[in-house]
Amino acid sequence: MARKISSVHWVAVVAIAVYLLAVVQQWTELKFLLKPTVTLLIAYPTKSGPSSGIFWGLLFSTLGDICLMIPREDMFVPGLLSFLVAHILYTASFRNAPMSLSWTVVPFGAFAAAMMTALYPGVAKEEMVVQVGVVVYMLVISGMAYRASLSGNALLIVGTLLFCLSDSILAWDKFLHSYEWCEFGIMITYYAAQLCIAMVHS
Repeated sequence: MARKISSVHWVAVVAIAVYLLAVVQQWTELKFLLKPTVTLLIAYPTKSGPSSGIFWGLLFSTLGDICLMIPREDMFVPGLLSFLVAHILYTASFRNAPMSLSWTVVPFGAFAAAMMTALYPGVAKEEMVVQVGVVVYMLVISGMAYRASLSGNALLIVGTLLFCLSDSILAWDKFLHSYEWCEFGIMITYYAAQLCIAMVHS
């Protein structure tokens, strides 16, 4: 049976399309307005969902959105911490996923190790708090995706994998090399990830 999409999530999809257009056209004010608004729209249907952790995770994601929008280097760590809390809340909310070890831990562990190795030249230039934060964050988001893989829910698995992809692009853009398409790639995968996770728990 097909999963019914909330009407609010349809509004979020339209808002995402407008946001991505704003990214392409570099409409900065519209981007600032829409970025946290879209995440709040995604969050709203989860308010009465089976797990409050998803709703609160999306609220922390909204806070992270706002922190990372502010063009100041000292806002990166608060943004990172906000998303770190969101991922912990998400992981704790995957109730259909057993807390056990499986062979699937290997590819997720390899992903975390590969990303930390690739990012090392750039991250090593940052302050210690950033270095530690990036390592912890990579472990937590990989753990979130691993636990989702045990749930058997395809939409949840896709959502967490898209989150890994989005944050990988973001990290590459910030610490190694920025490409013109990075912002678009980060945001389309980020919103798709949040929608997938929210739809499972709406």
